[in-house]
Amino acid sequence: MRTREVFILSLTLVATILVFAPFIWLLGAVFYNGALVLSKVGIGFLFRLPPLPATNDIGGIGTVLEGSLLIVSMAMLIAAPISILSALYIALYEDTPLARLGSTLLSVMVEFPTIIVGISTFLVFGLMMGLSLSALTASIALSVIMIPYTTIQAIEAMRVPKNTVLEAAVALGLRDFHIARIMLTEGKEGVITGVLVGMGKIFGETAALLFTTTTAFNLYASSPLSPVSAIPVLIFNYAFSPYDNWHNTAWGASLILSMIVLGIYLLIRLSLRRGD
Repeated sequence: MRTREVFILSLTLVATILVFAPFIWLLGAVFYNGALVLSKVGIGFLFRLPPLPATNDIGGIGTVLEGSLLIVSMAMLIAAPISILSALYIALYEDTPLARLGSTLLSVMVEFPTIIVGISTFLVFGLMMGLSLSALTASIALSVIMIPYTTIQAIEAMRVPKNTVLEAAVALGLRDFHIARIMLTEGKEGVITGVLVGMGKIFGETAALLFTTTTAFNLYASSPLSPVSAIPVLIFNYAFSPYDNWHNTAWGASLILSMIVLGIYLLIRLSLRRGD
């Protein structure tokens, strides 16, 4: 190799290492400190109540784990139908003004600050509509965040079969309903991937939940309208506290949250590989 080629390859190698080094360091710190906590508490960490401050008890994340699963599930039930139907319209009628406007708004929503989503949701649904800091309020905020990610992925998934079958469908005299059905059937794996992408995004979301969930971490949700908290909110509050046992709980919760999110993205990769 020439000296110039070796120099360029060396620069690309160094740049690659610099890209992945912060992520590897962060993941290593979370897994190391989180594993120390879980080795002391065991599987009971997933079910026990969060601890009292300034004690030797590490406790667990039973309440906030339940809260996270509840609000993410509710957010998916809200966001998935809206995303799929919106994606069908935009992909089928992509040359219409409304579809173009929808595509532009989706791009804006992806970059929109989630903290504004959180405070706006709380003001409208929490205060004006009287839902307060409930699971429903939190799920609405997360669904707003999830919709653009899921919709954009679904549009791309359904655009491919549309381009393939559109001319044949028109020649056969099929109606738009039948074309949309074909698009959805052929692009279902991409649509499922989009839902998983949105789910992975909102599972670790913190900013929006600071305004829509409670910091009473010892409460189990009794209904969608009851107060609820989530793992990211517990991590945020415990990490900034002066208590060592809360710091340990935050490390354990960080490990559990990281494993959940990484598991979701592993499912995404498997789904994409299956689609290929």
